[in-house]
Amino acid sequence: MFNLLISWNPESWNSGLYEMERGRSVVEYTADEIQERYRNFDEKSIRELKSFPCLFVVENEERESRIGYITDIRVRQNTIVIHFEFDPIFPPLAIGAIEDMRVDIDLGRFELSRTHWAVKDEPLFEILLRKGHISQQQLNASQALKEPPPLVVPPPVHGGQITFNTSQVFIVHGHDDLAKLEMADFIESMGLEPIILHMQASSGRTIIEKIEHYSNVGFGIVLYTPCDVGSKAGALNSAYRARQNVVFEHGYLIGKLGRPRVAAIVKDTVETPNDISGVVYVALDPQGSWKEELKTEMRSVGYQV
Repeated sequence: MFNLLISWNPESWNSGLYEMERGRSVVEYTADEIQERYRNFDEKSIRELKSFPCLFVVENEERESRIGYITDIRVRQNTIVIHFEFDPIFPPLAIGAIEDMRVDIDLGRFELSRTHWAVKDEPLFEILLRKGHISQQQLNASQALKEPPPLVVPPPVHGGQITFNTSQVFIVHGHDDLAKLEMADFIESMGLEPIILHMQASSGRTIIEKIEHYSNVGFGIVLYTPCDVGSKAGALNSAYRARQNVVFEHGYLIGKLGRPRVAAIVKDTVETPNDISGVVYVALDPQGSWKEELKTEMRSVGYQV
């Protein structure tokens, strides 16, 4: 997920402060379900919007675009006041870079010619890396600049027995940010802390080191969402699959926490690993019955939910 801010004025992104008409904020060129989540600009919505990276663009790319973050949002009757800062690690994006990523970032046909604020359900940094607009070294350095959250304390061992931390839940996810945020909301509603890897500071750690460090919890939830497509070599038909990192982290959590402490939540029709027996799979149904099923699994391993 990322914010796309486009302005008609070439000087708009020079001051760190911008005022957008409320009728153009998180409404235009934004999927309906995302609009519903953020258009009211309540405290939670503002917190989430500030966590997403931003592209700051001038209409028709009259100037180079920039990458950064929103630092504050103030809601007025007819306008939204946005405080922002550019990420000092990433260079300006050359004129034409946004047009080059049009399909990847779900840019509307006339969107570059319209002043507005859209929220896109696309993995911005992966796209920028793939297109060569940023490097992995720059991305690592940018993430390292973020202030580290309180350290997750490793589970203590008493007499050979591990004491699991039942105040936190580790969430593994793919590209479906709405499913990820819905799950984080559910975990928070039970008075627990959701641990989402990309929201944690790298502090110089590699990806696997981050997984090792932040997965010292009592329960893991793995979101199987239709993010990739795959099939056997030579097959005529393909099927939706979860991201490879999701399958890897699922297996890692089972090995670290044990099968009873890991649940996979499956959205729509997605292939799941067929070589892991005894794994809990729960359908992410629109009626929300998955919530009670998940609570039952968590209660069985000591969570007070």
